[in-house]
Amino acid sequence: MTRIAVLSTTTYSTPALSYGGETAFHHFAKGFCELGHDVTLYAAPGSLPPHENCRCRLKYIPGTYSEMSYDREWLLAEWHYNAIMANDYVLDCSLNHPVAEWAGWYGPPEHQQKIAVVLNGVTSHVPRCGLYNTVVGSQKWKELLVYGRTQFFGTSFETQYGAAIQPVPEPAILGIVPFSTDVNFYTPGDRKEDYLLFLSRPTAYKGLAQALELVGERKLHLKIVPGLGHASHTVELEQHRPLIEAAISRGATIDVVAIPQTSQHHVLKRELYRRARALLAPVQCHEPFGLTLIESLACGTPVICSRMGAFPEIIKHGVTGFLCKNKAEYLEAIDRVGDLNPQAPRADAENRWHYTRAAADYMRLLEKP
Repeated sequence: MTRIAVLSTTTYSTPALSYGGETAFHHFAKGFCELGHDVTLYAAPGSLPPHENCRCRLKYIPGTYSEMSYDREWLLAEWHYNAIMANDYVLDCSLNHPVAEWAGWYGPPEHQQKIAVVLNGVTSHVPRCGLYNTVVGSQKWKELLVYGRTQFFGTSFETQYGAAIQPVPEPAILGIVPFSTDVNFYTPGDRKEDYLLFLSRPTAYKGLAQALELVGERKLHLKIVPGLGHASHTVELEQHRPLIEAAISRGATIDVVAIPQTSQHHVLKRELYRRARALLAPVQCHEPFGLTLIESLACGTPVICSRMGAFPEIIKHGVTGFLCKNKAEYLEAIDRVGDLNPQAPRADAENRWHYTRAAADYMRLLEKP
């Protein structure tokens, strides 16, 4: 039995209600558990155990949820370093990667070889869209490369490309393991309704303004799920209020759906996916992945999204949805989405996006000599 430590971030609980990364890291831990490994998840207070029915532990990073920040990830290294390094492999999904850095500075060579740093948010357009800069372009990246022999893995080829063009030494990404989801939980429903779904933070680069323009043009029904638990999301949504009113004045129907922060959050979100005609994701930046896209596919709902970032790695154009680059293409996709094979999104999710696939892919890469 292989012992694996999974290090999540310290800024949000794992899984998080509004952010995909922490949810994906939770899936990694669940996948390793189901493959029979001995797993410890290190995460912020408020996190949930990865799995109820297998050998898996949850250890909190010291501090309270309100105290957590990227800088406080050093607490994880300080408090748990020896326990973490007792594992056979360490999957470091944090954003400051303190354990990898400590191993580079102080650890023996055998420690450095078994650390896998997961890079998400490293894109060629990080400064422009304001995504997480992680260690790229910083002194920290250089230190990880100079002092340690850490293995780097990306969540998409977009991540790999973004890392390769940064003004730092070659990051030597050894493999691409995309994020995953629970296709046994996200499943199709028994009926569809005539609405499009926008499920994302209402930050400008997520494309809510573009979605409102499209539904206003076609006089369609749009349900907006604007993210949870952060005051900034409320402010950002209010900034879109004139656009919401403009779309309504043109004949669109707009519903803002607030999903409560309860244990039923994912159940309610699943129902919205299941009944939607399509997920609409006209994102305006190069996202390193798109967790909502694969959740939607698992629920049998096609995706209409931008042809940017990692999205072309997820959506099969004309099969599981449509990839668009301008307003005309979005409108055509909306008109044609009903012509797609309704079984294709779910079949693709089952084949490519379950979390045991991601865990197995990581094990194959980690166990390479």
